[in-house]
Formats: sequence, C-alpha cells, structure tokens
Amino acid sequence: MIIDLTTKVSQEEIEEWLNTKENKYIASGHIGTHLDTYLKSSIPLEYFKCKGVLIDVSQIASKREVEIKDVKHVDISQNSFILFRTAQIEKYRYGSKEYFYNHPQLSHELINYLINKKVNFIGIDCAGIRRGEEHGSADILCEENGIYVIENLCELNKIASSNFTVYTMWLDDSIATGLKCRVIVEQ
Repeated sequence: MIIDLTTKVSQEEIEEWLNTKENKYIASGHIGTHLDTYLKSSIPLEYFKCKGVLIDVSQIASKREVEIKDVKHVDISQNSFILFRTAQIEKYRYGSKEYFYNHPQLSHELINYLINKKVNFIGIDCAGIRRGEEHGSADILCEENGIYVIENLCELNKIASSNFTVYTMWLDDSIATGLKCRVIVEQ
C-alpha cells in the first residue's frame, strides 16, 4: 500500500502567506511539506529511500515536550526516517494559527539522542521539532550532523505496519533554505 504524507496547500493559501514575507522566493520553500536546509548542505542521494519508524506521541505531545523516555521502547536504527505522529495536523487545519503556534515539540535531549542514533530524517506532522527562535537552531544542529528535519507531514495515522519504507524526493536549490518535498510510504 502506498501512502502520500505530503501536505497539500492551495494556491490561495500560498499567496496569502507569501504576501506577508519580504523574500518570497526564500519563503516559498517553507510552505507545506518541506525540509529545512539553512546550511545549504548537499543531501546524499542515498537518503531517498529509508527504513521508516513511526512513533505515535499523539497522547502526550499536546501536554508536554516529547522526551527520550517516550521513544526508548522503539528500535531506532542508523539511516532510518523517524516519523513523529503528534496529531497536530489532524486537529488543526494547516495554515491556521492553532496549527502553527504552540505546536508540539521534541526535547533538546531527544534531538541529541536521535543525532547519536545517526538517523537520516526526523519527520513530524506539525510546524517543526522546536518552536519560535529555537526552530532554526534545532534544524541547523540536525543538519550539521547529516540529519534533515521534514515538517508538515500528514496521513501518519494511516501507517498500519511497523515494517515500511519511506521515499523522500526533493529538488536541490543552492539559494533556498527550505526545500519542498514529496514523502511517500510503502508498506
């Protein structure tokens, strides 16, 4: 079974958001499902296909940060794509204030734990793994360690198997700090 985890965004929503930005070109890479690449590093082509690991934190993510203790029971292997289901995108419409502000986040310790596990991607169904001013610095820390954060995923609730493959497609751009992505699961 094939599941598309890519969030669809209407032309109207795109234009509305871009009209609030000074640099529309840079901003356009940060709409919908995308990965942040503030250091503009070259993503290895081998990352295209990864073993997927789904971690459902929907019962706790709205109450507190997601911590190491919440993932200790999960087998996280090197080069995998870790998908965090917070259910934020299921509760709130993408683009709404409720979706973007006060969204769930991963603890600093958990981010470092995943870095030490040497995963390829950290994916999440909300606006980022950290909020506010910490958003960019968390993504940069991951990127410095060869890990890329993919934001605004959807349909994570449709992944039924613990054995699945994630295919991630992106277009390199030497200027953009956000690269639009297509993320597909095969289970």
